[in-house]
Amino acid sequence: IGQDHGYIFEVPATANAPVQPVPLKAMGRFNHEAAAVDPKTGYVYLTEDRHDSLFYRFIPNEYGQLAAGGQLQALVIKSNPQFDTRNWQSASTPVFGTYDVEWVNLENPESPDDDLRYQGYEKGAALFARGEGIHWGEGECYFCCTNGGKMKHGQIMRYQPSVADKDQGQISLFFESDDPNMYDFGDNLTVTPQGHLLVCEDQS
Repeated sequence: IGQDHGYIFEVPATANAPVQPVPLKAMGRFNHEAAAVDPKTGYVYLTEDRHDSLFYRFIPNEYGQLAAGGQLQALVIKSNPQFDTRNWQSASTPVFGTYDVEWVNLENPESPDDDLRYQGYEKGAALFARGEGIHWGEGECYFCCTNGGKMKHGQIMRYQPSVADKDQGQISLFFESDDPNMYDFGDNLTVTPQGHLLVCEDQS
């Protein structure tokens, strides 16, 4: 109870006994929800379960060696710093609307004051509505925003890194629900063998 919480821990898939819990502090201290790894670059993409969350990525100093440290960053919409993707006040993010992005470095990732999202926003990072489950596909990833959208039933975002420039890419609103019978408070994401995107609901 006396320890700081909000870090990532790595557990080998081959572990058959308890492992030493070593926090990966360079990956940031915040309300972590889910992570996905780009197998080509080794970059780790991270979601944050906050109403004013950011979308993060971690660039490891060594491929596949997260404990060796690295750089934590936040996504910025190039044409509109501090862009609000949530669509709560207005439909600023149209479905399938695509935006060029860049990434800003975040300092002091241990964030003793739980202020990484504020630090990122000051540097121009975009806001998301409770980033949740994330899935890496063929050269792109999808992640849920639990209460995004005008009706607050949820959104799914799509991120595509640039092949030519690792510091850039594109993000788009892949789906936004206006009917709770279709999609309501999406949480975890997975993909079927047929390529269908499946979403699990958040009952909180």
